Amino acid sequence: MGDLTPLFQPESAAVYGASSGPSRKLGNTLLRNVGAGLSDVRCVHPTADSIDGFPATAALDGPVDLALISVPARTAEAAVLDAVTAGARALVVLSSGFGEAGPEGRAVQRRIVDIARRHKVPLVGPNCMGVVSRLPGGRCLNASYFWEVPTDPGHLSFVSQSGAFGGMFLSFLGARNLGLARFVSLGNAPDVSITDALRWLGDDDRTEVIGVFAEGISDGRAFVEVAGDVTSRKPVVVLKGGRSQAGARAAAGHTGSLAGDRRIYEAAFRRAGVLQVDSSTRFFDTLRSLSVLGHGRTAGRVAVVTVSGGPGVLAADAADRSGLTLPPLTQRSQDRLRRLLPEFAATGNPIDLTPQCPPEAMADAVLAVYESGEVDGVVVVNCGLDIREFGAAVANAVRGTGLPSTAFLLDVPGVIAEVSAAGVPCFDSPEAAVHGIAVAVTGPRGDNDSEMRRNR
Repeated sequence: MGDLTPLFQPESAAVYGASSGPSRKLGNTLLRNVGAGLSDVRCVHPTADSIDGFPATAALDGPVDLALISVPARTAEAAVLDAVTAGARALVVLSSGFGEAGPEGRAVQRRIVDIARRHKVPLVGPNCMGVVSRLPGGRCLNASYFWEVPTDPGHLSFVSQSGAFGGMFLSFLGARNLGLARFVSLGNAPDVSITDALRWLGDDDRTEVIGVFAEGISDGRAFVEVAGDVTSRKPVVVLKGGRSQAGARAAAGHTGSLAGDRRIYEAAFRRAGVLQVDSSTRFFDTLRSLSVLGHGRTAGRVAVVTVSGGPGVLAADAADRSGLTLPPLTQRSQDRLRRLLPEFAATGNPIDLTPQCPPEAMADAVLAVYESGEVDGVVVVNCGLDIREFGAAVANAVRGTGLPSTAFLLDVPGVIAEVSAAGVPCFDSPEAAVHGIAVAVTGPRGDNDSEMRRNR
């Protein structure tokens, strides 16, 4: 398998499968997407001289970094051979009808992989959605079938065997204003594997957090070795599909993957130091927290600061299940809080300011927790008390101390605006907010153990 730099950082591309005239074909979508990010884009078409303003030739007329092939499976072999013969340095076969479609498709798939390997050119796909990547100079490469992709720069990268799940990921980023570093949809993955992509992303300066959606991993030993090296430097979060019998059958029909034994995968992930999560919601929440807050290994001491007692109790329970501790604040810190709060407020941990807390006292009360030096992170909980002073107090404390924080905020748009502006991720439940702080303050390796215990 060759270098993946031409895949993620190309300066030139060729598109096979676009056609002349008005068209909604996927090949034309691919062409327009690529043309928006690269200045050197060519088309390969048997008769056209140009397509949508891009030059076209019957055969590729010289080397390119990236060849994108969106033609039917029956003609894909000729397209792959043409591309590698002309000097393409990386291939993406987006079209379907290969290994996932029966014996004939598997035979074609084997032949295109053989061609690519003989020429030492990495091949992504077939049966995939393509690649999205940040390029130098602020440009964004959209070498995919997706109409819209996040264009903000970021440090989160994602490897997916499923194109549709990749679309979910890109929508998730866009909805939460999170930036993207790299995205690759691998499809059937007979050549470039999850392991290969992980190896390259592990050395990529733009990538700080890696997410993986896997239906099957064919090179388990290599994966454990590579992932173990990568997780020593940056977190890797995995959502494994096909863990049930029904899911395994679906995976086989979708990308032709062998889903394998769940216990074997869990042991492999544990040994590699990756964090395996068991739902798409938890997957996206984990990536978001790591992307926004970073990660570190601490003692896992957390404070819950709330004006809503019941949800604060739920957060405390979730912290205990996550292996975090909620240490009671020292007498000195509690005395500082008691001078500011109503006498019936809770000053231990959780710290319940209560709805009766004077708005003008909230800044000092919240800061007392953040400045105590007694916790490694804070979970903020507020249901229905939309006092901007509370949001401003949290925001100023976060900015002043840099202490990692997450929040569960419900029906408080003013508080949400203040807290979000300070970079605090807001989650949909107290439990999700606690999980978000757990992966940030204990590190993915520490959370992986508790996650595995819950999965068994």
